[in-house]
Amino acid sequence: MKSKSLIFPTILLALGLAGCGKQELTTTKSQYPINDMAATIKGTSSAKKVTYKLNNQTKSAPVNSDTFFFTVPAKTTAQSITIKSGNKTKTVTVASQNALAKYDQFAKKYNKSVTQSKLPTDLVARLQKAQKTQKQSITDLKELAKTDPSAAAKQQATMSAEAQQLNKDYQQATKAAAKKTKGQTLNSNANGLTTQVKTANYQIRTNVDNNQLLSMALIIPTAKLKTADGQKDFGTALALMANAAGANSKEVLKQFGDQVKKQKNNTSSTQTHTITSNGIHFKTAVSAEKIYVFMTK
Repeated sequence: MKSKSLIFPTILLALGLAGCGKQELTTTKSQYPINDMAATIKGTSSAKKVTYKLNNQTKSAPVNSDTFFFTVPAKTTAQSITIKSGNKTKTVTVASQNALAKYDQFAKKYNKSVTQSKLPTDLVARLQKAQKTQKQSITDLKELAKTDPSAAAKQQATMSAEAQQLNKDYQQATKAAAKKTKGQTLNSNANGLTTQVKTANYQIRTNVDNNQLLSMALIIPTAKLKTADGQKDFGTALALMANAAGANSKEVLKQFGDQVKKQKNNTSSTQTHTITSNGIHFKTAVSAEKIYVFMTK
């Protein structure tokens, strides 16, 4: 009888331990929207970590106080993410995101603008003048040739020499500008969510899916935006991003400046505001440490 009396407590203890080891896995949503550049998956688990597959690669996220989270960069199509925790699985859907532009075309346009922004002002003025007067100069030359062929030939030679010199000066200045802007341009090829530009005053992140540029983020420390160099660099980068995407850069900069002025005395929490120009959205987030501008469509 004594031996039998010990059996029941042992069985009960075993059942209790089995109950304590029961696996749990939940998520806050079954469908997650894209927030700026990615979706943040959140949930609870009784395990020490959860695993999931992203771009055919198995990744893991730690579980702290029974909760976990991880981010999934946006793609042009909806994504199905299967999460595993012990013997439990949970599948969630991440929404798609509209593309801003073809990445290679955007990068080429943006990089060219970055280089040109460093050209000498007097050279830019000469280029603009030549562009404006070229058509009229050709017309005048044709008219002069009718009455004075010799004078027209001399004028044509002068114009040709000036054009060659301007082109030579432009090529030299472009090479010098390219050296100055090294580290400020985008890679010709990119994929996924990456930080492409890191300068003393700002950073640029891009999210690219199969040559489709989905979003960009321009980030600057708040302290840097209070300096002349920081303001100039940040404003230039934002304007060039807007232009390359087809937005009105002047309007975007104006509204951004107005928003920063409104928020400069409110450093207790992050404030957000969205500027829209030609279908391009610029969501600004202003905090005590940093200012973010997310560009999406």
